[in-house]
Amino acid sequence: MSKPWQSIYTMIERTATAKGRAASDCFSIEGTRLHERAIRAGVWPQATLVAEAVWQEAGERETAVLHQLTQQNIPIHPVPNAEMARLTQGRKLGGLLSLMPLPAPLDLANWLASHPAPTLLVAVNVVDPGNVGGMVRTAHALDADLFVTVGSGDPYHPRAVRTSMGSIFKLPLISTTLPDLFAALRTTKVQTIGTVAVGGIALPDFEQGLEGTAVFMGSEYFGLPDEVATQLDTVVTIPMSPSIDSFSVNAAAAIVLYELRRK
Repeated sequence: MSKPWQSIYTMIERTATAKGRAASDCFSIEGTRLHERAIRAGVWPQATLVAEAVWQEAGERETAVLHQLTQQNIPIHPVPNAEMARLTQGRKLGGLLSLMPLPAPLDLANWLASHPAPTLLVAVNVVDPGNVGGMVRTAHALDADLFVTVGSGDPYHPRAVRTSMGSIFKLPLISTTLPDLFAALRTTKVQTIGTVAVGGIALPDFEQGLEGTAVFMGSEYFGLPDEVATQLDTVVTIPMSPSIDSFSVNAAAAIVLYELRRK
């Protein structure tokens, strides 16, 4: 006989892959902090699993989360500690796991039409989920209005979600293709810029437009492809020590967004 938690457990397992997320229209969150921040943002899970140790003796924060979920009639299922440890791969983030509905896709053209002078952070083929989640957090912290993924990056990968530290619930996200992105941007006066390791305008000398900026960041390994860079209004280079050839993609994104915010 199956236990009440097993179907939710299986669905959360499936959200570990892009195929599973697409098929279920769900992603998962793990740990007390992500649950707190989801609730604060008004984003509620479909169902929650709780490690038996937490169910039997919850701390103050976990008790508060469980109380709020109960008030919203969210199904909550205690699961054996060993099963929770297997699902979380031993991470000790609070003994809570939830199945979350993926948000409805944004229409980029409509979004741009309703947001004058926006700042966009665009991740082009950024592969590592930790980098994607870190960039979501960076974009949120530095007042970007939209985070865009093109190609392989997925902000709803479990590690990206964890690394975002809850910013995934605060910042609009969209995944699109380069042709669709450029088509939408060409209907606006948003300035497009990209980062290159050498040969761009020095970032301190960059003159920011008044109609908004889309910042394009390339992959961790190959940077921004030439076929993308040549379609942009400007490419910039961040001054750095001559003993190194590049910043990490998240560090570069943070520096550029900070400079735009400062100006």
